[in-house]
Amino acid sequence: MRRLLALGLAVTALGGLAALRPHRPNVAPEVVTQAAPAPERAPAPAAPPQQPAAANAPPPVRLVPISGEEPARVAPALGDSKRVIVYLHGFCSDTSGVHEWAGAAQRHATLIAPHGELGCDGQPGRYRWGNDVRFIDYRIQRAIRSVSKATGVELDRTSVTLVGYSEGAARAESLIWLFPDHYRRAALMSGPEVPAFDKVRQLERLAVLRGEREYRRTYRLAAEHFDRAGVSSRFWELPGASHGGLGPEGPRVLGEVFDYLMP
Repeated sequence: MRRLLALGLAVTALGGLAALRPHRPNVAPEVVTQAAPAPERAPAPAAPPQQPAAANAPPPVRLVPISGEEPARVAPALGDSKRVIVYLHGFCSDTSGVHEWAGAAQRHATLIAPHGELGCDGQPGRYRWGNDVRFIDYRIQRAIRSVSKATGVELDRTSVTLVGYSEGAARAESLIWLFPDHYRRAALMSGPEVPAFDKVRQLERLAVLRGEREYRRTYRLAAEHFDRAGVSSRFWELPGASHGGLGPEGPRVLGEVFDYLMP
């Protein structure tokens, strides 16, 4: 009996001790996971190369209204130059060809290309020059005034460089002779005759040009003679050119011509 009583007391004591222990909830062990590394980003594409500033490009050729007649093609000078180049086209032609070489002219001056005052029968948009050289000079001076007003630049009307092709070269030669105070430099291209020394003797500089497929010998000799006689002159050949065109290297050759005429 005493043994049973002692065993009951022992069991009761153990139950009390168990009640005094803190209760731990049945929690699953924490699992620590490592985050997957972020995928690597592809390198940013390289920036495209910068284009040259538009300010360095020559202004485009455009049509400018001329008082009393149809517009002229004009290529304003690159920069603040007040010098003028006037182009006189050939027989029954037009001024559209200046687009090919206007950039070479714009490095030095404003290019103005009026058309001849006479139309060509059966050829709309084609013109030729009359024989009244004084009237041609009047038209050139009027064109320079109109372009000055349109561009806001007071162009120099007393120091004009003439560029004449074929019939335009013949008219340029006469303009130089009659108005030496207006026209100081000239490029005569594929003229119908060798330039006359008496007409060009007052020029500061002269360039004579002929196509590779044109007769050239006497034109070259004339330029050499003029240079020895005191008129600074040079001859250029236009590679691959026949009459009516400047050939594949025309813009390059004219660039050299303008560098020479307008240093």
